[in-house]
Amino acid sequence: MEYIMDNIQMLFGANLEVKTEHGVWVQNGEIYKVLHKQDYPSHVEHIDGEGNYLIPGLIDLHVHMMWDGSKDPVATLQEEGYEQMLFRAVSYCQDYIEAGITTIRDVGSVDDIALHVAKGIKRGLINGPNIIASGKTLTMTGGHDPFWARFVDGPDEALKGVREQIFKGAEVIKLSATGGVYGRHEGESAGNSELSMEEQRVICNEAHKFGLKVASHAIGREGIFNSIQAGVDTIEHGHYLDEELIAMMEEKGTAWNPTLFVYQTIASLEEIPAYAKQKALEIVERHEKAFKKFFDRNIIIGAGSDAGSPCTPHTALLDELTTMYTFVPKIKEILKTATTNAGIILGRKTGQIQEGYDADFVLLKDNPLEALNNLRSVAQVYIAGQKVYS
Repeated sequence: MEYIMDNIQMLFGANLEVKTEHGVWVQNGEIYKVLHKQDYPSHVEHIDGEGNYLIPGLIDLHVHMMWDGSKDPVATLQEEGYEQMLFRAVSYCQDYIEAGITTIRDVGSVDDIALHVAKGIKRGLINGPNIIASGKTLTMTGGHDPFWARFVDGPDEALKGVREQIFKGAEVIKLSATGGVYGRHEGESAGNSELSMEEQRVICNEAHKFGLKVASHAIGREGIFNSIQAGVDTIEHGHYLDEELIAMMEEKGTAWNPTLFVYQTIASLEEIPAYAKQKALEIVERHEKAFKKFFDRNIIIGAGSDAGSPCTPHTALLDELTTMYTFVPKIKEILKTATTNAGIILGRKTGQIQEGYDADFVLLKDNPLEALNNLRSVAQVYIAGQKVYS
């Protein structure tokens, strides 16, 4: 399919400059050229953007699509069988599209459900966003989120575990370097280190050999330190980041997906399980301070919602961006966390309106640079150049 999308105002390139009197020439699912209006070829079909704002498709770097975003998703998980969890994951695909979220990274699912959904979308069996999925996470025996874990203890098991997930079709590897806030009411602490540096290094080396990124669930300081030294690509959450750790991340090129909204939510709502609320309350202020202090450092910060977690629905990326903006009111830089920065973190040509990039974009009725809430004014959504919602 070939066409030129014109009559638009465009948030263009890595810095999201606004361009008018330009159009996007799409060929074979990619952005072939960004043209000035006077250079449009006459032989190519023109599609009228009706004066809307063209932005890159949004990217959510941290979701769990088989969780339901209720006050206690683990309770739902325990009530449902495999088939119901699979149906649930598929049902959220359209929600993402309608919210203008064209790519999601699923970093933990029971029985590798997200891998199966991702394959179904690639094969055209179901409609949905681009899904980059880890399937099971690599966790120590009894570690964080055991319900979707592949337990690994020691370097040999770590090597086998990462190879298993790659064999199953994982496009990212997720490991748990520390305990967490939600998931189990006993037997883990958010600050405790879990997988060792040696285990993580084996995982990273093998994943990188196959061209895959590694995302580390890391809340406590020791676990963050071990992950950075081991060579992970992203720190997920990162509550206990400090000056020394940030300097290490700058040196090694480690990115950060802070997932602020979910912890703010868990700490603030009464209906959340009490054990999770208490653990969140102990660390949420530290999280906010770290984000404010380190936002402008020389690290890439991405946007991840942790969608599916307690009271965090599957379009919560917009809530994550709003929370970021509340702490750091720099609207263009916040938008980049879910577009330009996210594409860089994924290592893929997405997240920008640039020649040679995937033709994943959204037409908005209102300008998101004026207010983040304008991201909700979705008029049309395109994935690989194909209209998937209007």
